[in-house]
Amino acid sequence: MKNAIVDFKQNIAFSTEFDDIYFNTHKPWEESEYVFVRGIDEIWHTKDSFVVAEAGFGAGLNFLTLCNRFKNSDKKLHYVSIEAYPINIDDLRQIYARLGIYKALSKKLFSVYPSLVSGIHRIEFMPNVTLDLCFGDISHMLDELDFKADLWFMDGFAPSKNEAMWSEDVFKKIASLSRVGTILRTYSCAKIVRQNLPNAGFKLELRKGYGKKREMSHAVLEKENFTTKDIWYQRQRYKDIKDVLVIGGGVAGLACAYELKRAGLSITIAEKRADIALNGSGNHCGILMPLITKPDVNLGKMHLNAFLQAVRTYKSVMSKKEISFDGVSEYAFNEMTLLRMLSHGKNEIFNLDLDAKPYPKANISLGATARPRKMCKHLASDLNVLLNHEYKSHRHLKNGKISVRFQNKTIIKTDALIFATGSESVDIFKTLPISFVRGQVTHIRPAIDNLQPISSEGYITPARDNIQVIGATYARNEYDDNQRALDDIENLNNIKQFIDTNKAEIVGYKVGYRSYSSDRFPIISAFHDDEYYKQNYKNLFWTKKKSDNVAPKYHKNVFLNIAHGSRGLCTAVLGAKILADLILNRPLCIEKSLFNELHSARFLIRKLKKALK
Repeated sequence: MKNAIVDFKQNIAFSTEFDDIYFNTHKPWEESEYVFVRGIDEIWHTKDSFVVAEAGFGAGLNFLTLCNRFKNSDKKLHYVSIEAYPINIDDLRQIYARLGIYKALSKKLFSVYPSLVSGIHRIEFMPNVTLDLCFGDISHMLDELDFKADLWFMDGFAPSKNEAMWSEDVFKKIASLSRVGTILRTYSCAKIVRQNLPNAGFKLELRKGYGKKREMSHAVLEKENFTTKDIWYQRQRYKDIKDVLVIGGGVAGLACAYELKRAGLSITIAEKRADIALNGSGNHCGILMPLITKPDVNLGKMHLNAFLQAVRTYKSVMSKKEISFDGVSEYAFNEMTLLRMLSHGKNEIFNLDLDAKPYPKANISLGATARPRKMCKHLASDLNVLLNHEYKSHRHLKNGKISVRFQNKTIIKTDALIFATGSESVDIFKTLPISFVRGQVTHIRPAIDNLQPISSEGYITPARDNIQVIGATYARNEYDDNQRALDDIENLNNIKQFIDTNKAEIVGYKVGYRSYSSDRFPIISAFHDDEYYKQNYKNLFWTKKKSDNVAPKYHKNVFLNIAHGSRGLCTAVLGAKILADLILNRPLCIEKSLFNELHSARFLIRKLKKALK
């Protein structure tokens, strides 16, 4: 994406794109405090957790000023900020060096500042502060967000320089992401602001401006703006969920449990086997890397979001014993793969080396060599894990609890239930178009001194504990735990361009089973009520995709985190974040259009739109 071009005038950052300054020339942090941050004083006493949204992140001055307010508080802040032209990290450092303020906070911002990639970047900034930095055009990004804000900061460039940001359409979209009583504050009281705020349902009050500025705008939403686009994917609000039972002790279940426990919930994991991570998550080594598609393909966008979230999470909670971020080399072994790489142009995720041998390759600097089973053990170290607990059934009780029965006759009662059941999901959720795949990897003695994983027709990891892992085969709906010699031959053949396969010494193998959906997206959502959907959305084919504003219905407090396929190390973290967002009523960590692609009802909705049974 296009980043900002920053110049400096009178020691203040200046946008050449908009011919305007980023902030006031005289103590801009005081203006930030006066115009924006003081807005939270009016609601500070009303709650312990706040969602503050912003149009125009710029250099992040409002964010850091507000963080300064929260850093010694027990209250929580979730800050969502939109920026169409992100400032690059070098310019950001120069801006704060010239301002001479917030040295510790700005240093923290530099350390977590995301790659210049469009979309939502979830950043755990402080224990009580989460930042969702949303790179993209404001009108588009507002459609992709899902939350109800307590407070809005409108801090884009002046209306005379950037009229599109202050349009009536933008204010109406802001209203749709707000609740009655939400406050909006901005330095501007231009005519376009005075007209469009009331048109969007806000009551406008002009207050004394900062410094030499005579007036500023303070507005409160009086009338909620409801939107009904794709209402069948609408999330519901949850309350009184204190304990959660997770079925499945692989990386998807453990990541979920870890995220929810970190948020303060009581978590129990039930695993059917005698230990965790014995199925698809039990490999000796694996690779953390994004799926590269053409830039406009939603599957690729989802995987890129998942990859970046996984990188940030694993870097913060894992050691090099579990995962080492030495990069990954992905080779374009066919024309289709090369065209996908070339379509991205210059970007911050990978550098394309067209002269590499035996094929052009993408150097993915954030990629990693992972030790999946060690990672799972690390995540589980402080969790309550019940082994030899195979799920049998569940039912909802009158008191709101869910009673879960296991094959060993144990019964556990819980507020919420999450299925992270991997390949076993095929037998549990027969209405969903999912299948399982048998994958065999081959263990060899070190045959090549590669510091990074190599991915081509197959892959080979760096040596760990004197073993290199090669994989993996793909056999749909086949169960066979035994080593297949033909699979070892296939794995070796797929990396023959990189090692002398005739001299490869096979010392072991691992068979794992993974679940896939028919469209290759994971299934991460609350679990929809199939019969309710069929009844209430049966006329989608005739009503041109309209739904008469009928809200969806879900199985109460039941969630799915399944069908992660071969890239579960990436999407497991995404699944954990999304389900935590749903259960805790947080802003979504992924664009709404991509969230819809992960919804359990998507297959049924597509059928209903086509009048298929």
